[in-house]
Amino acid sequence: MFDWLRRRRLSNEAKRKLLIAAARAEEAIVETHVANVLELLDILRDEVDVDRALELYMEMLPMDEHIATTVTNRVLARHDAPGVRPASGRYGGVFRDAAR
Repeated sequence: MFDWLRRRRLSNEAKRKLLIAAARAEEAIVETHVANVLELLDILRDEVDVDRALELYMEMLPMDEHIATTVTNRVLARHDAPGVRPASGRYGGVFRDAAR
């Protein structure tokens, strides 16, 4: 499907925009996983600890190792930290440049 893109040389500006869009998409994916694990911890508060919740989540939704490591680190950093969890609607305009 994207063979035409591989054959076509992109300008430096187009490559930069493509990399920025890919980075924002990956950040949105990671933050969604973090929010889901934190919600799982809220739901299963007295049933499982944070390590077991992460283990269960990773079993249900397998992911690349670097994504899993990032999700784990962010969950551990935010778990039981008041006011650190992302608010709803946290991805509004994530694919738009701030200048626009």
